[in-house]
Amino acid sequence: MSAPTKSRALLLSVLLCLAFLFSMTRPPAAAAQPAAIYAMDFVATAATGIAMNNAGDVIGTSYPDPGCGPFCLPPLETVVWRGGQRLVLPTVPGLSGVYLVDINDQGWIAGFAGFPGTTTHAAVWKPVGDSYQVIDLGALPGHTVSQAAGIDNQGRVVGWSTTLSFPPSSSPFMWTEAGGMVDLSAMGYPDEQPIAMSPNGTVATPGTWYHLGDPGSVVILPPPPQGFYPPGTYPTAINDAGDQARFLVATSGQNLRYLFRYQHAGTWQQLSLSGNGNLSPYGVGSVNEAGDITATVLGAGVIAAGPDGLAQPLTPFLSPAYPGSTVTIGGPMNESGQILAQVMVGQSQRLARLTPATACGAGCLKVNNLLLFARFIEDPQFPGSCFPGANAYNRARVILRVTNKNGVAVPGAQVSGRFLDDYWTNAPVAGTTNGRGLVRFDYQGHCGVGAIAFTVDDAVRSGLTFDRTLGVLSGSAIPQ
Repeated sequence: MSAPTKSRALLLSVLLCLAFLFSMTRPPAAAAQPAAIYAMDFVATAATGIAMNNAGDVIGTSYPDPGCGPFCLPPLETVVWRGGQRLVLPTVPGLSGVYLVDINDQGWIAGFAGFPGTTTHAAVWKPVGDSYQVIDLGALPGHTVSQAAGIDNQGRVVGWSTTLSFPPSSSPFMWTEAGGMVDLSAMGYPDEQPIAMSPNGTVATPGTWYHLGDPGSVVILPPPPQGFYPPGTYPTAINDAGDQARFLVATSGQNLRYLFRYQHAGTWQQLSLSGNGNLSPYGVGSVNEAGDITATVLGAGVIAAGPDGLAQPLTPFLSPAYPGSTVTIGGPMNESGQILAQVMVGQSQRLARLTPATACGAGCLKVNNLLLFARFIEDPQFPGSCFPGANAYNRARVILRVTNKNGVAVPGAQVSGRFLDDYWTNAPVAGTTNGRGLVRFDYQGHCGVGAIAFTVDDAVRSGLTFDRTLGVLSGSAIPQ
């Protein structure tokens, strides 16, 4: 063994020992389990979620509803959903395209502007009242391109700065509002691309992890299990302790990607036997301090309870009050246990927070029945046709019955919900139940929009608790 190889092996042994000692002095995390049942808090339709903070603020992309149904394609907007508002983020002057990666608990957002493969600049969106100020982070001296990988609760951004030349000149960076952009490799950190960061500044790279602010904390990842390549830049999440969720690539001919848990003491655990190819949706949501992991495997949201639970589909944990719904994307989980997810309601995916729900013991309120009728109203001059300018449309009606736990009608309950279709429609409605516990909602909109769906957001009556683990809270129908 050569001297450099011996030195590297010795360093690895020392670092792993330090990591083990750190784990022994850290208070043990509770062996958290997935919530027994989740209810759905609607965020948006025709939208994609990227990240969520502990306040429940969500960043992503979204198509607005210009009221044109299937007869137009509205612009895809980069937005944040905060405090019940949908806020469109400003662009970076001189650069087209915005890509978000992370949001911290103060509402600061990290991402980059420009199109990948061309000039891109890391950027930060700083909340100012009900709007956002964008800050172009530029690039390190001598570089032309930068991209952000994450932002922590101290406002520190990490990412990668490089050139478009070959061979490129590249370095990892850290940015703060006070100090600007600095070269992390010049400060003693690995000259590797940051790919994820925890809320308090623990950073993952393809081959290492470390605590930002302590160059001596660098830990080299151990070799992967037999049959897998060393970790790369595939989807990754990391918590403050250094536990990680990663996809490792099999060395077999198809090179499928498999979900793994890396425990900071230095061990790998395969969480799913389902391999993901280039065309199958997969990704990492998050890993929290208890080691709970959320992710997407083969187009299904999954959760793996910490510290060593295997991946389970999220769909069976969804309240049966959403009949036929499935969870197709498992995004990040926050401290409240909410999971950002895509949920099939009707024929389309909806962006939602899955919120832990508990059954009501006494003084309960539930939506006992939900009937949805949808009809296609033809243009007499063009029977069976649907095109712009024609006098054809869809009409839908929902009738809800609200009762207590024993099925007795509850009058005076205020019910809110929304009509959705397979395009851009998001039409909120609200009403109050009559003496028989019934409330009716009507909707008229464009034809040619596929199925019409309805979801109940809330039901409120003084002295009673809304139970979202029972009854019926969604439905859909194809206009006939």
